[in-house]
Amino acid sequence: MAASTSSSTVPLMISSVGISVASASVISQHASYFNSYLFLDLETTSFISTEDPICRITELSMWGIEREQFLNCNGKNMPRITNRLNMCVDPSKEIHPMAATKSKLDNLNLSHQSPFDEDVVNTVLSFPNRLKKPMCMIAHYGFKFDFPILKSEIANVGKDFSEDVFCADSLPVFRTCQRLAPGVPYSYTLESVYKRIYNNQPEVMHEAEADVKMLFWAAAATPRPFLNAVANTVVPIATITKCW
Repeated sequence: MAASTSSSTVPLMISSVGISVASASVISQHASYFNSYLFLDLETTSFISTEDPICRITELSMWGIEREQFLNCNGKNMPRITNRLNMCVDPSKEIHPMAATKSKLDNLNLSHQSPFDEDVVNTVLSFPNRLKKPMCMIAHYGFKFDFPILKSEIANVGKDFSEDVFCADSLPVFRTCQRLAPGVPYSYTLESVYKRIYNNQPEVMHEAEADVKMLFWAAAATPRPFLNAVANTVVPIATITKCW
């Protein structure tokens, strides 16, 4: 389960994967005035497990948007200006059959894609630099899944994000925004969150770009409350620990 922190609280270590101790003053300096947001989703070879923590990326999608563009869309109109990156990669590892079935990505159809090498990492790291700083990356279950995996892939070629990149997990953000009846065991999978908002099933799931789109529209339904809640969960990405 992802952790929720306020801007005046120092985030704590979450098991062996997640958030390490960070400076509360650094977080509070930036959380209330992010100029850009980057919505992220990954498709991977499997889930992170203690038996096999080396979870590799098969597809990555990022949507970058400036704050005012996001606030003005009000869940109805796609902002005219978005910056998008979508990449499929050869994971150099066997893909679990369940992951292959859901994502429709397998070792055969990815065999001619480049691995997550230095060229891919340079592209991934340079993309956020196109956005107006300070910038915050957002992923659903990001603290325990997307961010640790992405940091592991990047560190594997000896690189890392710059210190001015922050991140937030949309799972506790949606818990705050949806404010459902207390004591009732609601699901906060991204699909469930989206369906509660739009009373409709997403057209496509388990494709990185489709899931980023689903996350974006779920967030855009209540843009200002969503960004206010993001400000209360944000941490520097430097505090995220790798999973391998």
